[in-house]
Amino acid sequence: MKGSSKTHLRIVFTLGIIVLSIYESSSQFLNDEFCGNKEVLTLDYRKKPWKGKNQFLLDYLKKIDYKDNIDSVRFRIPVKFWIYRNDDGSGGVTDERVKVFMDSLNHFHKLNNTGFRFYIREIESVNKTKRLNLGYFVEAPLQTIFNHTKACVNIYVCDFIKKKANGATYVVRGTYNIVTKSVMLQRNTSSTGLTHEIGHYFGLLHPHRNYKSGKNKQESVSRTRAYKGSLKKGLICERNGDGLADTPAEPRLNFLVDNNCNFSGQALTDNWGDHYQSETNNIMSYPTHYKCRNNFTLSQKSVMLYKASENKYAKYWNTKDSANKIYHFDIHEPDNTVKMASIIKSNEKQNHTFHKIFTTGKKGLATDKTDWLKFELNTENTSNILIKFTPDKIVNDEITITIYDEDNKLIKTINTSKQIASSQIQLKTLKSGWYFIEINKKQSVSKKLYNYSVELIIE
Repeated sequence: MKGSSKTHLRIVFTLGIIVLSIYESSSQFLNDEFCGNKEVLTLDYRKKPWKGKNQFLLDYLKKIDYKDNIDSVRFRIPVKFWIYRNDDGSGGVTDERVKVFMDSLNHFHKLNNTGFRFYIREIESVNKTKRLNLGYFVEAPLQTIFNHTKACVNIYVCDFIKKKANGATYVVRGTYNIVTKSVMLQRNTSSTGLTHEIGHYFGLLHPHRNYKSGKNKQESVSRTRAYKGSLKKGLICERNGDGLADTPAEPRLNFLVDNNCNFSGQALTDNWGDHYQSETNNIMSYPTHYKCRNNFTLSQKSVMLYKASENKYAKYWNTKDSANKIYHFDIHEPDNTVKMASIIKSNEKQNHTFHKIFTTGKKGLATDKTDWLKFELNTENTSNILIKFTPDKIVNDEITITIYDEDNKLIKTINTSKQIASSQIQLKTLKSGWYFIEINKKQSVSKKLYNYSVELIIE
């Protein structure tokens, strides 16, 4: 009976997602690379405590002692990538592209001092050729049900996400499913595509939301225009659109932004006759050129921080909890495969870490035990190269450091003994090209994890 009940609930849940997807089909699409979320899809927006009173967001930032000019990491969020490939495991997005996704995601959050950092918990392949291209309304939502891991942001990357409507097929570069709280990406999406969808995960809406609607839903250009009457009160810009006063009212910005990221839609007006003076750099917008997107406003950052604090897994993500220090990771992550190797330059010293990976259930904790780096030699037969490995303290573990050339030929390897303090590898007369450093620790799970540094000296 229990199994039957679970099956029944899954069927009901699945049908609910399909119905919700069908509900979306009345929206307007373009055959382009914009986010697939319908502008009114965030059904729980009505319950947001900042709707109609944005002061709540400013008070919240004051409450948590947030400083907009300080890069203070408050949440470290694990993400899991589901990569769709052919039946034989070929095809699909590459590790290099996944690293670009992650580097861009962390870059824009660091740039804006949002308080977030993201790291890869796991990458899992789904080897089904028929799933390389997913239908937006049914196939994609179902995949987020059947392939799902708790306590992290699930990100699904396929070749194409296709919407069919009005007798035509449209390509969507990315979308967020509010029901399963999952992100779906086309593998060739823009560098800000994942950052945009993660913004939806943490409660952000499109600034152009309901821009084609009447006065009851459209956001006014004026920041002081208020409702008249007894049914609605307060500022229109704090209730309509994305509900945030510090994101200017805007139409959809596709075809309204030039090559220099200037807004060209000043002739357009809102329902009250005011001309739009939109900005073009917001990450949640749809500018013609994605290079223009680089900014979160103060209210947007507050929304994300508030939503993260409400998440049921927040206690595992919160950096203020001393128990979570074992989940720390370095700025060079992800670097656990050769294709994700981080570049180290001559006479540079980098800090890395072997960190624990957050998991749930009987498996307990897993450990990041392999890091990859790479460096380039531009001169033939370089006379002397020194690679120094130094842990932050003496550790009871065995470390293997291996050097390969760009053809995967083994150049040199050393195995450190236990109670290691430091090690170094000296190389001579190497040809020009790329070289890869694999640093691997023997113990897959260790109670005592540590940071270490790698220094490259080329003479």
